[in-house]
Order: sequence, then C-alpha cells, then structure tokens
Amino acid sequence: MDVDEWQAEYMLIAENTERRGEAELDPVRKGRQAAFLKDYWDIKNNNNNVVSAGQSGHQKSMRDVANSIGESERTTRRLIKYNGNKR
Repeated sequence: MDVDEWQAEYMLIAENTERRGEAELDPVRKGRQAAFLKDYWDIKNNNNNVVSAGQSGHQKSMRDVANSIGESERTTRRLIKYNGNKR
C-alpha cells in the first residue's frame, strides 16, 4: 500500500486501537494520539465545534477525536492541551 506519512501514522493509530480493543490507557500517549488526529483532520479550536473536512476528506470534529480515543470532548481537549498542542 502506497500512503503518505500522515496516512501511515493514522493507520497505525487505528490498527493499534483496534488490536487492543480499546483506546490507549497512558494519558501521555492518548494525548499524542488526540493531537495527531486533531491535526490530521485539520480541526481548529473553537467553541461551536465546527467540523472540518481535513486531510482525510471526511468531515470530522472534536467529538470524533474524543470518540477515537475513548474520552469525553472535555477530557480530550485537556489531553491535547497538556500534550503541548495549542492549535
């Protein structure tokens, strides 16, 4: 399969989550995954949770990021903030 670096990392996160049957338990890793997904899907910080088509071509929101890592939106935003991603 010929994919770019972003797609490869996204696929790796998805595969690891599926293989484990649950999202990452380590909050630091979970924050990195959330930050990556937020950047990959090109989701901007905002209060009204506007969705973005992002790199994947599908509309995504912070709710999608939260669902992907198995956390609430509020916790997901905190994990991203603690991870150092202010975007």
